[in-house]
Amino acid sequence: MRILLLSLSFSSLLAFNARAGDVILSLNFEAETLGTAPAGWQLFNADTVANVTVTQGGHGDSEKCLVGRQSRSGGLVALSKQFAEPQERVEIEFSFAFSESDHRSLNIWSHEPGGTDASQLNLCIQNGTLQQFDGRTRTWEIVSRNVVPSADIEAPVWHRLRATVDARRQGIDFRLSQSGSTELPLEVTTTASAYRTNLLLNAIDLVSGKRIASGAWYLVDDVVVRGGTHLPMPRDLPALAEPFELWTGPPIPTDVKAVPFVAGVQHSTIHRATADGYKFLHGAAIVSHNGTFFANWANSPTNENGPEETLQGRRSIDNCNTWSDLEVIGRGFKTQERHSHGILFEHNYELWAICSRFGIGTAGRRFPGLMAEAFVLNEDEGLWQSRGIVMHNCWPYDEPVRMKNGSLITGGQDKDGFPVVAISQGDNVTMWDTVSIPFPPRLAPSFAETTVWADDENVLAVIRGGRGVAWVATSADYGRNWTPAVESNLPMPRSKAYLGRLSSGELYLLSNFVNRDTLVISVGMPETGTLNRMYRIRDGKSEPPRFAGQAKGKQWSYPYGYEHDGNLYVVYSIGKEDCGLSIFPTSSLQE
Repeated sequence: MRILLLSLSFSSLLAFNARAGDVILSLNFEAETLGTAPAGWQLFNADTVANVTVTQGGHGDSEKCLVGRQSRSGGLVALSKQFAEPQERVEIEFSFAFSESDHRSLNIWSHEPGGTDASQLNLCIQNGTLQQFDGRTRTWEIVSRNVVPSADIEAPVWHRLRATVDARRQGIDFRLSQSGSTELPLEVTTTASAYRTNLLLNAIDLVSGKRIASGAWYLVDDVVVRGGTHLPMPRDLPALAEPFELWTGPPIPTDVKAVPFVAGVQHSTIHRATADGYKFLHGAAIVSHNGTFFANWANSPTNENGPEETLQGRRSIDNCNTWSDLEVIGRGFKTQERHSHGILFEHNYELWAICSRFGIGTAGRRFPGLMAEAFVLNEDEGLWQSRGIVMHNCWPYDEPVRMKNGSLITGGQDKDGFPVVAISQGDNVTMWDTVSIPFPPRLAPSFAETTVWADDENVLAVIRGGRGVAWVATSADYGRNWTPAVESNLPMPRSKAYLGRLSSGELYLLSNFVNRDTLVISVGMPETGTLNRMYRIRDGKSEPPRFAGQAKGKQWSYPYGYEHDGNLYVVYSIGKEDCGLSIFPTSSLQE
């Protein structure tokens, strides 16, 4: 009987929705009192203090709007406006502006009748992007990057948003205006996943509390909510992609101590920072050329990617037993521009280094003006000479791989920290094309360092991403077009990896495991493009940094591999101050 009554109650609500049809809420706040909460709104949680009040400076002809800021209350803190009746389907539309902040500056959600959490809509602006919380992946998914913060609350940059939400649908349709305009597009901007589903919609909530960053603010005006099942149905969401099967071996132990050490490994230090020298080091590379080993890395006086960063290195003529004095390859600049680390490779009997260069020029989220400069060793003089800029909007990371069509390819990241590859124009390594790899918002790239390997026309890319795993994309046309990056089943923290193939034909990946305390190598069989066994190279806490500097910490990180004469040479950062080297026979990797 109780189930029947609940069913009849829900049916009556649906009947109401079928009749209701149109505007169920319309608010412009002109009649409200400045400095107070708007009349008829309620606290989401009774024991909290919401900081949402009426202020001057509304959108268009309006003279008033709502402003939301941080309050001292923690947890789910919001000011709620109830609908007259619960709804199955709504269009929630409002104008908004927001302040500049590296953290959250706006949060708006919906809730069901009697709800104690957000329901389908759970929207925020964080790190300058409009995001919706995906209930399937439990991650913030980017709705749009095309939102512009306001530098001054008295001169806000307004946007208008419409979200179409249905109780039964996983997808929410978003229509977003251009920045500075409130004209909504005819077409849906994007469809994102609801936070939760199968919940009637009963209120809109403007969030404050500690979820809003200190000093941040947002404005909301001209709120319109329409209800009724005659409204357009939100679009279907595509199914989530299955994880890429990069690992085909036995279950990987959760305890790193259960991963065996690679046999025969020997460790040494190529370069150690000193008090009177450059105190930051990162991104080492290594190669052998005409009987001499060359290793180089980024060196800066104090901080990672800091001004006056350079590309420096050392040489060894006795198989890495001893190393020469420091040599400068990319000298850096006295301006905000700088050189940094890159790649080493032989080409047409010459030794090439291509390193990143950035700091001025085209705006970028991470590396403004990013490009890459080539240096070639002058064999007669023993000096490095610049061949000029050879890549644009790419920071290269691994020794280029020769593809069947004659071009070379290397992985990298672009000025925004997004995954890319660079492809040479045939055999000409002074001209490279940069190709972006598409990715879903849940990759949440911060520094999407990418490493690649090519077999004929097929290219595999392993990308530094989130959620504790390596991300993977593939190309079937020499790196010109890519599948969107997806999560793989190989554990990997947020740290750069290095992909290569041994002379035996086995694919290998150098990466961190769980965190940067452990450096491992994963290896696969020649006939597969997957990995099936793993070995530790370095494990435990490294020596702590000896000198102050940003982004430093105990770690073995950013590996780079090079095979020579039956051994694999792996260089890496130690605490982002020193350059480490581990050498082991490739025969120790055989199954």
